[in-house]
Amino acid sequence: MCGFVGIFSPRAPVRSLGVDISAGVAAIRHRGPDGSGFFESPDDLFRVGFRRLSIIDIENSQQPIRHPRGERIMVGNGEIYNFIELRERFADFPYQTSGDMETVLAAMDERGEAFIHALTGMFALGIFDMRENQLTLARDHTGIKPLYWASRPDGAIGFSSEIKSLFAANIVLPEIDEVQVTRYLAQGYVPGPATLFKGVKKLDPGSLLTVDRHGKQTHDTYWHPTVPTRDALRPEDAVDGLMESLRKSIRQNMRADVPVGALLSGGLDSGLLVALASEITPHPLKTLTVRFDGAGYDEAPLARMVAERYGTNHHEVTIGLNAVDETLVDAVWHLGEPLYDAALVPNHIIQKEMSRHAKVSLNGTGGDELFAGYDRYFPTSIERQYGLVPKWTREGIVEPLIAKLSPMTAWKLRRTEKFRSDPGGYLFDHCTPFPDAMLDIIGHKSRTETVAQREYFADYIGEPQSGMLYADVKTYLPDDLLTLLDRTSMAASVEGRVPFLDHTLVGYALSLPRSLRTPNGLAKELERTLAAPYLPEPLLSAPKQGFTSPVPVWMTGSFSQAAKRLLTRPQALERGWWHASGVSNLFANPGKHGYRIYALLALELTTALYVDRGDFNDMPGVSLTDFAGSV
Repeated sequence: MCGFVGIFSPRAPVRSLGVDISAGVAAIRHRGPDGSGFFESPDDLFRVGFRRLSIIDIENSQQPIRHPRGERIMVGNGEIYNFIELRERFADFPYQTSGDMETVLAAMDERGEAFIHALTGMFALGIFDMRENQLTLARDHTGIKPLYWASRPDGAIGFSSEIKSLFAANIVLPEIDEVQVTRYLAQGYVPGPATLFKGVKKLDPGSLLTVDRHGKQTHDTYWHPTVPTRDALRPEDAVDGLMESLRKSIRQNMRADVPVGALLSGGLDSGLLVALASEITPHPLKTLTVRFDGAGYDEAPLARMVAERYGTNHHEVTIGLNAVDETLVDAVWHLGEPLYDAALVPNHIIQKEMSRHAKVSLNGTGGDELFAGYDRYFPTSIERQYGLVPKWTREGIVEPLIAKLSPMTAWKLRRTEKFRSDPGGYLFDHCTPFPDAMLDIIGHKSRTETVAQREYFADYIGEPQSGMLYADVKTYLPDDLLTLLDRTSMAASVEGRVPFLDHTLVGYALSLPRSLRTPNGLAKELERTLAAPYLPEPLLSAPKQGFTSPVPVWMTGSFSQAAKRLLTRPQALERGWWHASGVSNLFANPGKHGYRIYALLALELTTALYVDRGDFNDMPGVSLTDFAGSV
């Protein structure tokens, strides 16, 4: 687990571009406190810097890694989980280390351009061929590890593990893309490959980018999750196939030369993960659970049952009401992109706590997307019943009447027929923090012309639920959940691993029909069958509680005052993204609009930190109250 920043300039030496790679590396030192490395090609057309978090082959495996024959130089963030098998398969390669990343160079020697198909793991790679003057960037199958890149007007290509390092290195300037502001408000994240910033892109999951000596860019998608093809599969065979894939993934995810821990909630995903991981490790697994002051829920008792059953070294972390004020600014700085996801603060805190116990942190991210764990994958009873009303009655009488009383209610009614006719649109409607009616309330005039989820239904043939899972795996998962996981874990210099997102397991799970995945319309019923032999019955029957935060509770007292002050300061209002009256409308009912306030706050903080202040190199280290008083 590491971080890197580099640049390839086909037309002119890097020294003529005003780029400072060392400053870019300094901005991501949290990603690798165990060492650094730099490389400059003899002709100065390529430079790269690296920070290392030592997980495997601790004493060696420094990066950048140079091929023994000298023609290639590479940096890699993440882990190649099947490196032991690859070292055996490519035994003739002259290895200089016992680590995992060197196997990428071995695979390239054996497979050429098809090297990527040999790899299993989470990775972002930058590989420069000095004979051909060609740069190759690659990102893992499901987008677990981030990879940003930017094209400069002078033809140079910058790339990095975090956006801030591109800015700190002066590879690109932090300028807001107004189109993406609207897409963020609509989606709750900026859908890839775009980012909030002009000229900065995310490399799509499961894809490669090559840039040749002339600056020509070639994009290639090397992996897609499979679509449903296993209609004839027996339920017991589906269970066996999934369990085999999951066990294999967990075994590979447990490979480390440092202590391994796990985040444990009261849910199926983390519970099953801890159960299976405990069978593998010879020592008690370190587990952590979060509790919230002021929340109306507490999963700690359920998590404690799992910890006691498997004898883990268990710890509970209580997050107080002041935590969001104390933590949010630093967490957003680390994030680098705005997210609607209020799990940012608790994840930031718990990963810091994990760093006291382990250097690798397993978690259950991805289980909901594989096994249909969200309400949005199922039409509600009201939606089903309303769908039986004739279309002319709905559109001509009911909805216009209701729209006069409540535009939001009318919007919810209109989405009812989308589950089958437009499942991508239905998925979007269930997830958007700011539908058009809410954009009107805050005074945001622009509208997005694209819905990220809908794009993945164009070539999709199958029933709606499987298509929704596929869309979330391609959008919400990498652009929200995995972005949050990477930044919060790396902020604490902890390697976050996600066994549910092994690409073989993902492909298998998405290939199952709805009748096997959610028989009788019950969410996560297949996973519940998988977990039944391993987990206490109260956890199996407990209602789902997502890992989030008590945001409405936070939107009180001094934090609320600081948030409103920040959102209504002149610099914020001058951007034209919302009106002061619109912000006041949200604060008038924080219980209803707390998460929307949080979404605006994440956007404004990102802009204030990166654009207004240019805080790239150092974490602010201040509370929201103090920050709001200083800008």
